[in-house]
Amino acid sequence: MLGRQPASPPPRRGAAGVAAAALSVLLIGCAPSAVATLPNQHGVSEARAKPTGAPAAATASVDQQAADQSNPVGVAILDRATGEVAYGRLAQQPMYSASLSKVIVAVELLERHRVTPQDRFAMRRALGPSDDQAMNALWDRYGGSSLITAAANRMKLQQTRPPDEPGRWGDTVTSARDMAAVYQHLLAEMPAADRDFVLDALHAAPSRAADGVNQKFGLMAVDAQAVKSGWMCCQKATVWVHSAGVVDPGRRYVVALLTAQPSSVGYGEAIEDINEVSRTAVTRLR
Repeated sequence: MLGRQPASPPPRRGAAGVAAAALSVLLIGCAPSAVATLPNQHGVSEARAKPTGAPAAATASVDQQAADQSNPVGVAILDRATGEVAYGRLAQQPMYSASLSKVIVAVELLERHRVTPQDRFAMRRALGPSDDQAMNALWDRYGGSSLITAAANRMKLQQTRPPDEPGRWGDTVTSARDMAAVYQHLLAEMPAADRDFVLDALHAAPSRAADGVNQKFGLMAVDAQAVKSGWMCCQKATVWVHSAGVVDPGRRYVVALLTAQPSSVGYGEAIEDINEVSRTAVTRLR
C-alpha cells in the first residue's frame, strides 16, 4: 500500500548500517527495554492477576532475535490481566505507520460518536481488507491530518504525529509503544459496541488485501485474534512491515511489532523476519 515492492532484492545481511541510517531520519529518542504496570482502567478487572513476567520475557526474546537478524524491531507487549506492559529497546522508535494509521483513525472517528452507516462500511473495508480507497474517503471527509493530531491528544500518544504531506496517511508517524496504547484505549475506554466493531472487523480480515497483497503475515500468520498488518515501501529507502493487535480470544494480550529495513531487502525477507519475531512473542505468551 502506498508504495512499490522492490524487484529482485539482493541478499540482506550486512545491511544493518543502512537500516540504522534510514531510521535515524525519524529518530526522536529510543528508550532501553522497560517494564511498567498500567493503572486499573475501565474494562480491566479490579482484582488483577499476579504478575507473570511474560510480557518482559517475550519482549526480551524479540529484542534478542531482532538483533540476531540485524532487523530494527519496535516491540511493546501488554498483559491486560496483570497490568504489565513491557517495552523493547526500540518501542519508542518513530516509524511510518503504513496501514496501522487505519486503526488510529477508526478509533478517533468512533470516539466522536458521529459516524454514519457509510462511514462504518468504509471503516470495515479499511480495517479488514485494508482498502486504501476506503481510508482515502474517511481521511478526506474528516479532516485528514487533524484526525491524527486529535487521536494523539486523546490517547496521550507520545511519538504519533501527522504525515509531513497531508494526503499521505501512510506516512503518519507512530511507534510500537503508541500502537499498544491505541489498543489499550480501544479495549479499556471505548463503549463495547465500538470496541467490538473494530475487533470484529480486524478478526474478519481476509488473507488477501484489497490491493492483492497477502496480508497474513506477522501476528496474523500465527493466528492472532484481531490484528492489523501494515506494509509500505520505499520511503526513505526503507521497507516498513508492521503487525499489531490482540493476540488471544480472551483479549488479554496486546502485541505491537513495527519493523523498518533497507528497501533493498524487499517485502519477502522483511515478512519472513516479522513472522519469526511474531512466533517468538506469541509462543512466550501462550
